[in-house]
Amino acid sequence: MTVNERIKELRISQGLTMEQFGERIGIKRSSISLIESGKNNPSDQTIMLICREFGYNEEWLRDGIEPKKPTIDEDMEYGQICAELGISDNRAKQIILNYGRFSPDDKKLFWEYIDRLIHTAEQ
Repeated sequence: MTVNERIKELRISQGLTMEQFGERIGIKRSSISLIESGKNNPSDQTIMLICREFGYNEEWLRDGIEPKKPTIDEDMEYGQICAELGISDNRAKQIILNYGRFSPDDKKLFWEYIDRLIHTAEQ
């Protein structure tokens, strides 16, 4: 099964039309149609948006590697890491929980921004 077929399967399993699915992730119905038909491949950003919105593992959506959704154990482990680090700011927790779902380009932008913040704080 291709990524395009998995996207269609996911949409149908959610009981959504192409238009409804597209609205949830900010993409037009025509783009969803092209992706599902295999005429276009989804961008990294589209894959990330789908995974974030519907709670699916990026590895499953891209390559069919199970599990489809994160296990409770993974979520508990992330929570434990946040607790051990004393992270109480919900935004910081969300970064940790979602970092693995960032596209490679988003990770690069994220770390460039963090480096600028650190550099500014050191001055």
